[in-house]
Amino acid sequence: MEQNNKTAGSRLRLVITVFLALCMGGVIIYSLITSNDSWPTYISGIILTIVMISFNLKVTGYPKFVDWLLMIAAPPAVFVLTENYTHTMDQMWQGPVILNLVFFYILAFFLLFLTGRAWAAVTLMVLLAGAFGLANYFVQLFRSAPIFPWDIYSMGIAATVADNFSYTLNGRACLVLVLFLTVLGIIFKDRLKIKAGIPRFAAAAICFVLLGGFALYVQTDEAANRFKTDKTLFTPKVYYRNNGLFLSFLINIRYLNIEKPAGYTVQAAEEAAKAYLKPEDGADSVLDPSDPNIIVVMNEALSDLRILGDYETNVPVTPFMDSLTENTQKGWYYSSVKGGNTANTEFEFLTGSSLYWLPVGSVAYQQYLREPLPSLAGQLSDMGYTSVALHPYYASGWNRDKVYDLFGFDEKYFLDSFDDPEYIRSYVSDRATFDKIIERYEAKDEGERLFFFDVTMQNHGSYTKSFDNFTPDVEIIDGKGTYLAAAERYLSLCKITDEAFKEFVAYFENQEEPTIIIMFGDHQPADYAVSAVNQTDTSTLEGAQQQYKVPYILWANYDIEEKEGDVTSANYLALRVLEAAGIEKTGYQSFLTELQEAVPVITSNMTIDSEGTFHPRNDEAMDQILAPYSILQYNDLVDNEHRIETFFENIHN
Repeated sequence: MEQNNKTAGSRLRLVITVFLALCMGGVIIYSLITSNDSWPTYISGIILTIVMISFNLKVTGYPKFVDWLLMIAAPPAVFVLTENYTHTMDQMWQGPVILNLVFFYILAFFLLFLTGRAWAAVTLMVLLAGAFGLANYFVQLFRSAPIFPWDIYSMGIAATVADNFSYTLNGRACLVLVLFLTVLGIIFKDRLKIKAGIPRFAAAAICFVLLGGFALYVQTDEAANRFKTDKTLFTPKVYYRNNGLFLSFLINIRYLNIEKPAGYTVQAAEEAAKAYLKPEDGADSVLDPSDPNIIVVMNEALSDLRILGDYETNVPVTPFMDSLTENTQKGWYYSSVKGGNTANTEFEFLTGSSLYWLPVGSVAYQQYLREPLPSLAGQLSDMGYTSVALHPYYASGWNRDKVYDLFGFDEKYFLDSFDDPEYIRSYVSDRATFDKIIERYEAKDEGERLFFFDVTMQNHGSYTKSFDNFTPDVEIIDGKGTYLAAAERYLSLCKITDEAFKEFVAYFENQEEPTIIIMFGDHQPADYAVSAVNQTDTSTLEGAQQQYKVPYILWANYDIEEKEGDVTSANYLALRVLEAAGIEKTGYQSFLTELQEAVPVITSNMTIDSEGTFHPRNDEAMDQILAPYSILQYNDLVDNEHRIETFFENIHN
């Protein structure tokens, strides 16, 4: 019997060893295929694989004290490996390291008491941390920001675009995965057991309570001050690097809800709004025959990478947009997001509210919008416009199908409303959305005025895959870098947008009805897509913010004031449209018009004052200037039971 048990144990050890070796080899081969990292990294992985195989075939078990040593060593090992997916730990502060170790030890012993076996506990911890760390690695690669607690709301939209990304595994991530598998290879022979019974399950319950208490504690100011955790939320990648992945994630749970601004009361909001309220006997604004059709095109990832560095291409990328001057206004706006979270730019543009007052990385569409909210769409509908939303993708993305109703749109057109549209790569082309606008325009009633809000998809990432229906024709002269091809694909897509926009403008140039078109990108593409041309100094706030700077272009088919060089932010951008169209503003919009004289740019990450000085988020002096804004936005977005309706909705004379 004993001999049979030994034989069975040897077979199991062999099966597990072969399985782990195949996994390690597969990870190395996949990384070699998808990445261009140096060979020493992969040689290290191959050596580790050989050592793991040899070790497991020779060693059948450990002395009891070694079993305990492995159990004690596992939590810090898993912590270190999880962090090394994306960065080294040389810049992590001492306090956060202590908190991370406490978390991993509580987790490890909870799993030990729950399962009763050290190998099972460590295996579960490795699978949890390894998978979460790998997910964070890919999220950072695709959108240049880490995982946040509220990303759970975005899983649906993430799943719909997942097939369009290339999952490149660099040498660092490859080595981390190989080391995780090595830990599994070492621990599965650990024989440490905890007998079943009331004491064991009581210990598991205590550890579970400790995990919950730990999660609550690290969200407090006392923990932040005592352990000196990084509180600089406006640079999430640095914040996660300094605090650690799991600790940062737990701390960020506190930001699932919007904190009430200091000094907020309904009376304080009414006081801030008082100077901009419309007289009670004032007439509401109504549609005038001279009012123009308004077309807003928020173009996915459209930007001008020339602001990031000097480079030359074989052909011009946006020659038409560059040439437009007559009846045209051009400028730049700073986006609150980069590489993703498109809905946040929509939110700021349509409502005039700012992500500056929301938790970094949050998405208002998914987290905070449950009730009707005053917006540009509702405002124009109340005047007599027909407000039309277009998005050539799934209606459920970012909750748009629900949010657009809350905003007061009269009509919505999503992917299923497009009849056999043109595709470029996996997405409906910009030209197809422009054609859809023209189709609706030509079907409108006599005298009807339309407001279109078109959120395009053509230029959506990723830019690493090849497609039969898309041949990049823009080349960066003497370009270099791992992601050079991605940058050239991206620029080629922008060139196609420029060509489609030229045709779109030409159509409305020949229409008699006054029409305004504004087009702007929602954000710049992710870091990897611009790395081949990016020469900015990201060590300074001003330099880092260059990657959030996006052009806008406003054109009309009738005489308007021509401007160029304006710099603003998304929360102010709709004011340009209303002013060009000659449409009266709400009290809130009048407040914003005055505020932008003192603070021309407000984003999730920073502000710029009237003298052009950049200020980081939570700058005390700027927060004092912006205090009325925070109070009014909270009244509008959160305290909607006491919302000052006449300030946010009625037109201000």
